[in-house]
Amino acid sequence: MGEFKIISIDKDEDYEGWLNFRQNGVGASEVGTLLGLNPYKSKIELFYQKLGVIPQMQEENVVMFYGNRLEDFVASMWEYYSGTPESIVENFNKQQKQRYAKSVSGYILNSDYPEMFFSPDRLIVSKDTDKIVYNNKLVAKNITGILEIKTISGFASKQWEGGIPPSYIIQVTAYMIGLEQQYAEIALFEDGRKFNVLPVERNESLVEKILAEVQDFTDRINAAKGDMANVHLYEPEPDGTQAFEQFLNKKYALSADKTIQGNKELLELAIRHKMAADELKEKENEVREYTNMIKNYMKEFEAIDFGASGKVIWKTDSRGIRALRNNISIKP
Repeated sequence: MGEFKIISIDKDEDYEGWLNFRQNGVGASEVGTLLGLNPYKSKIELFYQKLGVIPQMQEENVVMFYGNRLEDFVASMWEYYSGTPESIVENFNKQQKQRYAKSVSGYILNSDYPEMFFSPDRLIVSKDTDKIVYNNKLVAKNITGILEIKTISGFASKQWEGGIPPSYIIQVTAYMIGLEQQYAEIALFEDGRKFNVLPVERNESLVEKILAEVQDFTDRINAAKGDMANVHLYEPEPDGTQAFEQFLNKKYALSADKTIQGNKELLELAIRHKMAADELKEKENEVREYTNMIKNYMKEFEAIDFGASGKVIWKTDSRGIRALRNNISIKP
């Protein structure tokens, strides 16, 4: 077991200091970006943020504002949960807590993982009297798991229909790595009225993948810091995410009236791109044809029920948009 240390920074009181500390390593919430699972940020953008080339100051939007202030409430309700959403009401009215979790103000460091820092929403303990911090150090023996809190809208709940989104699995697994735990839970609060608790077990193959990605990213950062004149040599390789594409489009928004000479390697890349684009266009036309055939059959009906095989849904949402969703299970 590594040696734990706590860097006490209050996010609400010193937000700039809280952000500046994040230059010193990779946070658990950032690991999903390294694995290409963050739709809003690419790892190349994170790379330049860690180098201080791109500012990482982010203004708190309305969603973040309510999410941050609902965290304490959701954590409190989680303590009354004993298996069903209804159990929260019953246990709360009796003032009988069923489980316990505590927060740590600041960042947790583990000497075994010096490239990372950890700030979980809550740490699960066995008893309400268990201390998790003593003399600015973590009392690891009292911790039994990780609690991550997510507040979402009904619209965002579609991302959870197939289970916990991969980016959140990665996040809580990173917490389990840093806190050396085997178990975590996600308390999910939807639309201010639906409560669910989702367990996450530690997966060692995922642990290895996370540690490898973090090490590669850290090596690039350290090399770039020592050679800022050639920082582009250490950039993460391009991937197929929209976030990476958006970063490149923004960075190189203005073209210059210049031409570079192609070579054999670039020609092969351009050929693969053209073939993939042509194939995608054919597939898009094919999907559109099947979509139109299904819609024409359904007309005003909202769903086709195929029993155990699933459903095809064409339902008008709250915005007046009617989008087709195919939830059919294709068995090999």
